[in-house]
Amino acid sequence: MNGESRTVAFSGIRVHYAVARPAGAVKNRVLLLSSPMINSFHWRKVVPELQDLGCLCALVDLPGFGQSDPRAPQSDGQRASMVWGVLDEVDAADGQPMSMWHLAAHGSACGTILRMAALYPDSVKSQIHICPVFAAPARDADAPERFYDAHVPDPQRFKALIERWSGYPMDDYIVDRMRRPLMRPGSRQTFSRMLRYAATPPRQGMGFCPTMALLGGLDPLADDRAMARVAALLPDAETHTLRLAGHFPMETHSRALRDYLRGWLRFNDGE
Repeated sequence: MNGESRTVAFSGIRVHYAVARPAGAVKNRVLLLSSPMINSFHWRKVVPELQDLGCLCALVDLPGFGQSDPRAPQSDGQRASMVWGVLDEVDAADGQPMSMWHLAAHGSACGTILRMAALYPDSVKSQIHICPVFAAPARDADAPERFYDAHVPDPQRFKALIERWSGYPMDDYIVDRMRRPLMRPGSRQTFSRMLRYAATPPRQGMGFCPTMALLGGLDPLADDRAMARVAALLPDAETHTLRLAGHFPMETHSRALRDYLRGWLRFNDGE
């Protein structure tokens, strides 16, 4: 993937993103918003397909994670405003202000695109929720720190967590790309704030724009409680299950993920 890596600052807090452009004319603009456990690197198997479809892709590291500044606020509303600010920068650089976007997100970042669609519905062509996680289990006050301390500092324990969530062995270099940003100074506090905010599910649902949900059939985070939340927030979504995928289909089942994304974009273009 040939992407232009950039950052934009909001009150001194940097958000990292990359832009991948099609070889020809831009037919669509697609946000790929990473979750706390992945970053722009992990979309590398998906982006070339989208470029071939004429998509300009904005690969945004969730504020606070990836290469973004770990000091970022963690409420969906604040993150939504920052990500819209990134997309405004992309539009301005192309001389295309107020463009419409397909908003795609993974995991717990899905709550942020729900909020983005509620903020500026006229700028949204569709929403795509990949293995959505709309609420973390409510635990005691120290549970987020204990979860971080139990899994992130030790490379082997972190890899075991990722492989349990993915359902498959993962190469060390892929897992290292997930873990390394979480080891930066301040990341433990940001990770804990993220989990605390995630204990409260989003207040708004999908609204009226076309919406697709892609679920992992082997995703251990997709328990009955999580699926009930998906049904409540995305009641009219076109929902598909990647039967043999876990929580990271962009790594383990990228072909199936690409197929669904290609079909969705073509359908919404009336092809």
